[in-house]
Amino acid sequence: MHDCCIVGGGVIGLSIAWELARRGRTVSVVSCNALRHSASWAAAGIFPAQPQDTLAQLQGTPIERLTQYSDRLHRQWAESLLEETGIDNGFHRCGSLAIATTEETNSDILNSVERWERLQVEHEPISLQDVRELEPALNSGFITDHLRSAYYLPDETQVRPPRHLKALREACLRRGVEIVDDVRVRSFSLNSDRIVSVNVEGQDLARCSMHASEFCIATGAWSEDLLQKLNFNLSTRPWRGQILLHKTAPGLIRHIINIGAGLDYIIPRDDGHLLIGSTIEDVGFDISTTPLSLDRLSTIAGDLLPDLMSREPKGFWAGLRPGSPDGLPTIGRVPVVDNAWLATGHYRSGFHLSAGTAHLIADSMCGISTELQMDFFSAERAGLAESTNLVL
Repeated sequence: MHDCCIVGGGVIGLSIAWELARRGRTVSVVSCNALRHSASWAAAGIFPAQPQDTLAQLQGTPIERLTQYSDRLHRQWAESLLEETGIDNGFHRCGSLAIATTEETNSDILNSVERWERLQVEHEPISLQDVRELEPALNSGFITDHLRSAYYLPDETQVRPPRHLKALREACLRRGVEIVDDVRVRSFSLNSDRIVSVNVEGQDLARCSMHASEFCIATGAWSEDLLQKLNFNLSTRPWRGQILLHKTAPGLIRHIINIGAGLDYIIPRDDGHLLIGSTIEDVGFDISTTPLSLDRLSTIAGDLLPDLMSREPKGFWAGLRPGSPDGLPTIGRVPVVDNAWLATGHYRSGFHLSAGTAHLIADSMCGISTELQMDFFSAERAGLAESTNLVL
């Protein structure tokens, strides 16, 4: 019997578990996948630049304030995780270039500029010569012929998802969190309007029940199916994203390269790995990669770095992002039971929003007033959005 049981062992679930354990709660985590096969492991780990001015951080929409809140926490978490586990999660401020090479991506950047100015995110327009000086390895001919606009954002940050997940898991274990992997949730046992246990089974585990006083469901794109076991309907539509991995000399690329609004990107790691992403595909729960999408990513990389065209990629993978009816995450209580919370629907921002989400859920589960108003992310709000046929 634990104080809290977290259903879902990705970045959201592990973050909530660690935050609760740091507050002295006894916690268990049940997960259908080992870390390497989770959607969180497949993430890119880009943290878009946020305002650094304290007053500016109070501005913006609810989702923008949650993003800023989580961004501040990640800086603290990187230090705490390193201190607790000795694992460096790769969190560092590398800066980014936002470049437009088509009219469409130029329009995307102009929209981004309006948002950066409204939120006071540090940014500056840069010239073709500036792009060449900041990233001399980029294809000079392609940039000269196609560049329509470019901006430099010094505060864009990255983290390495596999390392962050490894650090979170280790930190949870060191604080006594019980983690049960590779299990499937069969059902919930209820007593009146309270969950008593979550009943699971797995290949290496006979059927068993995980008892707790409180529960949190953080199963990403799979949350919809799980919530239906509680007779609660909430869409968490999966959106597939594919990523290509290359290995180059360390330091070949120094900044994150965002094409347009950042739907396509190149992320340089300190050890020379380059991530090229990503796709947005409505294909259900299919996590396979496809030649068509990988060829498109190869073309993006090859236009900017022609040498990559003659090299075989080191790897490629896909993950499923959980969507929502209105594009906002759902964070808060499950309406149909008294002792369950929900954290899902983060779409492409799950990694960035994980720290803030964990704090909000942990505060709520511990009966503490939350720093941000959670009504904006409630399950009731999501249900209303679904009933009015809003789509992501």
